[in-house]
Amino acid sequence: MEKRIIFFDIDGTLSNEEDGYIPNSTIKAIQNAQANGHICIINTGRPVSTIDQDIKNIGFDGYICGCGTYIEHHNKVLFHLELPQQMRKDIIDMTIKCHIDNVLEGMQGAFFPETSIHPFVKKAEKDYLKLNHPVFYYNQESDVMFDKFAAWYHEGSDINTFKAFLEPNFHVIQRDVDFIEVVPKQVSKATGIQMIIDYLNMSIEQTISIGDSTNDLPMLTYTKESIAMGNSNPILFDVVTYRTDSILNNGIEKALKHFHII
Repeated sequence: MEKRIIFFDIDGTLSNEEDGYIPNSTIKAIQNAQANGHICIINTGRPVSTIDQDIKNIGFDGYICGCGTYIEHHNKVLFHLELPQQMRKDIIDMTIKCHIDNVLEGMQGAFFPETSIHPFVKKAEKDYLKLNHPVFYYNQESDVMFDKFAAWYHEGSDINTFKAFLEPNFHVIQRDVDFIEVVPKQVSKATGIQMIIDYLNMSIEQTISIGDSTNDLPMLTYTKESIAMGNSNPILFDVVTYRTDSILNNGIEKALKHFHII
């Protein structure tokens, strides 16, 4: 059996979006894949600081976090791209000017606006605190360390001005009608994959990726084989090489069986 390296998104792929539940079949499938000699890597938009302990307990071989801004393999940090101080300051200034609810994400944790309007951001803040994720706050005067960010907007937001400001230096990923994920142009989930396989002296022919959302497109279109969860954004279905079942219907287990990983 050829050794494979498999890249897993978290939210909507490994864990249920609503409550973070990870099916036992998913955990066993990943551990069985590793027992069969394959390498399993997280590839997520989350910063490393907000990876749940339940995810860590599965025993992944490495992590690509923040859409490629941070990479580690067996606890060794291979790469970290942090935004320059002036750029971080400019982002905060424009965030406040354009009335955007922007969650800034980095190795230290998630930085929420001192006052947020969007209901999803308010809920996310409560969820992060409940999960004991490191939560901080920022205002106009703050100098905080972050690598990428996720922004929600509303009727009072000037989203067009905000996007125009970001365009020269960032990938702006439209995640929902009122939600964008913003990543430095130097990196993506795909660049993270290439860095990992170069480090491990492996080939792109050995790669498989599994995801569910539009921010997974860079990795799903980069790996040799690609899998969309049954609960995915439908945009993914015409892009991937295989469509599996949903999270709660053992989608990960079925996908790994399809590719003879387990």
